[in-house]
Amino acid sequence: MKRLTAAMVVLLFGTATPASAIQDGLWYLAGAMNINKNSRLFFRISFIILVLHLVSCKKDETDTGPVPPSLKVWLHRVNTIDKAKKFEYAYSGFELDVQFDTATSTFLVKHDLTDTTHLDFTTWLSAISSPGRLGYWLDFKNLSVGNAQASLTVLLQLRKTFNLTQYPIVIESTNPSCLPPFDTLNFRISYYIPAFDPSTLTKEEEQYYRSFIETAVMESGSKTISGYYFQHDYMKKWFPGMNKLLWYLDSYQTSARDSIISITSKDPMVEILLVAEDYQDGCCFSNAR
Repeated sequence: MKRLTAAMVVLLFGTATPASAIQDGLWYLAGAMNINKNSRLFFRISFIILVLHLVSCKKDETDTGPVPPSLKVWLHRVNTIDKAKKFEYAYSGFELDVQFDTATSTFLVKHDLTDTTHLDFTTWLSAISSPGRLGYWLDFKNLSVGNAQASLTVLLQLRKTFNLTQYPIVIESTNPSCLPPFDTLNFRISYYIPAFDPSTLTKEEEQYYRSFIETAVMESGSKTISGYYFQHDYMKKWFPGMNKLLWYLDSYQTSARDSIISITSKDPMVEILLVAEDYQDGCCFSNAR
């Protein structure tokens, strides 16, 4: 009777009783009921099916867990309407360079401070057919204490007007102390780390940049850092628990890009990888950051 009880415990409660106990219990039940040889064969087959089922259930229990987020591949420097329209349905997100004009309370889409272009972000968003289906990475070139609050107010209004609520809006800056106000809703603040090449650093320089970045991260409260693809290993080494945003702009070739995407996707802490397209729109060279 003990053998049958053990088997029933496994069936009812899924405990770790050995499979042999199940078999013994079934044989005991068959004997107690004076079941003939053919019926015993049925019991044997049923036992095999039962064990396979229990094993699969146990495997499911151990395999369950959060699925790591898939890598998002977005297009770098979409600073013109023509480029936005051309690639609107080829990517799930765009990176833009923006500067805030305090005189007009508008975001201008441009990279260089000396650029005389006056394309405002509102016009840019209005020109594409479905701005709400895209994620945005805004490289905020002139974020400062003087414009942080006013620019946040404008961004919140743009978010509402164009329904930019479904995907992340990355607010990236080299000025960490001004990032905290933007850490709200679906905005994602990111500290843009200095553009050093880790392969050329001495041990002292490596430690210097580590301390520099740690201080900046503490200032901003950011859980995300962004940098060049060739800085990825450095970022993994010293900041393994931080989310990472990267850009790879060295090649337009599909094979080269796919290789980098494949390698980068193995790191679940990298959320977005920017890539470049061979598209000259008269704005600027897209393979420069």
